[in-house]
Amino acid sequence: MPRLVPALLRDPTFRWYFVARTSSHFGDGLIGMALVFGSLRLGASLTEVGLVLLVGRLPVVVFTLVGGVVGDLVSRRAVMLAADVVRCASQGLTAALLITGVGTLWHLAALQAVAGAANAFFAPAAAGLVVDVVPQEHRRQANALVNAAQNAATLVAPVVSAVLVETVGAGGSFAVDAATFAISAAALVALKVPDRPVTPRPALLDAARHGWRDFRARPWLQAITIQVAVINGACISPFLVLAPVIADRELGGALAWAFIANGYAVGALLGSTLALRQQPRRPLLVAVTIPVALAPLPVLLAAGAPVPILAAAAVPAGVQAGLYAVLTQTARQVHVPADLVARATGFSTVVGLAAAPLGMALAGPAAELMGTDAVLLAGAAIVTLSAPLALAVRSVRQLPAEPEPAH
Repeated sequence: MPRLVPALLRDPTFRWYFVARTSSHFGDGLIGMALVFGSLRLGASLTEVGLVLLVGRLPVVVFTLVGGVVGDLVSRRAVMLAADVVRCASQGLTAALLITGVGTLWHLAALQAVAGAANAFFAPAAAGLVVDVVPQEHRRQANALVNAAQNAATLVAPVVSAVLVETVGAGGSFAVDAATFAISAAALVALKVPDRPVTPRPALLDAARHGWRDFRARPWLQAITIQVAVINGACISPFLVLAPVIADRELGGALAWAFIANGYAVGALLGSTLALRQQPRRPLLVAVTIPVALAPLPVLLAAGAPVPILAAAAVPAGVQAGLYAVLTQTARQVHVPADLVARATGFSTVVGLAAAPLGMALAGPAAELMGTDAVLLAGAAIVTLSAPLALAVRSVRQLPAEPEPAH
């Protein structure tokens, strides 16, 4: 690994940030499987599984914009810490309800809505805090390192969650998830970073308008945001609803789904590592093209491929996800003014994720109406078409890795 990585990890400020993000990501990796299989064990139908996932994701869309604005106006560390406390409490209560056997589908949905609202404040603040913690010339490596750790955690988390689901039940996964947020909160308490001077602080609505004007002035930012929205709504969200159900009914249950998810996580780890070592001269040119590597996975699932083939197809899908995340995150942190980064992340997340809850809500009814194969194949086709459409935007093709020097 590049010599810069040990230097970053020797910096105590970045190290505590790294611990907080990695612990939080590990917890996030547990919940996808626990939520789906926990819902199924409570008797949920295919449509109800989608609705539970929708309820957990919808607050992210609703509150992320506010979270982005708040993350630019107050201490980003404090925002992340508060979000961790809320998530620890909500997931701990979910665990208690499921383990004691008194939890219902509506308990599960309501508490995940609370956790989703906290996520909406955590993510933009976390993206903005990189600007406070890491110098500009090191941010790509910092993002790659955090994403590599995230993907490594995601590699382990589905297996841990699957074992817990099959042994003690989904409540065990939620209990471990609550513990990861407690660890993240402890790391944030230890993280010492000077608060950014923001004087005078604008009103919340004025700050949101300022961020929106900056967002609209950057066609490249709009293009990657729309691409993410299309891919999330048409492909990833339906896949996340349908694939675990297919795995439960036809492929062997939670462990089979964990094996496929691990293929994706291995690929994402490889993608993050590749981003750590390589810096494309035109990062968005690469970023918007590589999502086509996602298309074979839903095609093979629709074709009835066995688990090993699906896990193998998940590897390139994960590679593109790891690369895409690092390249686009770094572009925002380098080319957007430092005091607007959380807002830019908020706007991107709101638009980019707005289609995800809709895709989750409609996946079940669409599959029951048209068949799961048709939904999966349509998602693959749309992912493939998204690349040339994003490349039609000139600034996507031409945005440099570093800002052009002023003349």
